[in-house]
Amino acid sequence: MLTKIDKAVSKIEDIFSVVLFLAMVLITCWSVLCRYVLKVAFLQGEEISRYLMIYVVYLGTSVAVKTKQHIGVDVFVEMLPAKLKSNVKIFTEILCAAIFVLLFVLSIQMIGQQISTHQMTTTTQIPMYVVSLCIPIGLLFGIIHYITGISGMILDKMSGKGEQA
Repeated sequence: MLTKIDKAVSKIEDIFSVVLFLAMVLITCWSVLCRYVLKVAFLQGEEISRYLMIYVVYLGTSVAVKTKQHIGVDVFVEMLPAKLKSNVKIFTEILCAAIFVLLFVLSIQMIGQQISTHQMTTTTQIPMYVVSLCIPIGLLFGIIHYITGISGMILDKMSGKGEQA
């Protein structure tokens, strides 16, 4: 069940990352074309590109969780005996997941504030909460990946595979 959810989330991440990145590139190219060739200002282009980049970054954060490509210093963990190493890795993943949960809750509160204060973006007048929605979405996807990864690590440890790593 968790694996199916994880695969569905991964597919969503892949599709949205590509679409958003392509949109960002196209809008940036259009902005450059408007400014230097057509001699017309496309003021919204820079702002839209910036917000698309923010979406790509937060989706990329959850992809990094899935592929275990997030930043970390594992020099000391690699020196540990296999049994202790797997315990430390599981603990680290649980700690990271807990941080993601905390940030998820705080991001939901922030969006609630933005909705209640009716904040809008400067040029495009998009509601700010629409821009900020990428934060809890990326964190939620990351939490799903963490839960799947942690459960897999625990199952591997229980079956004896975790101590071979």
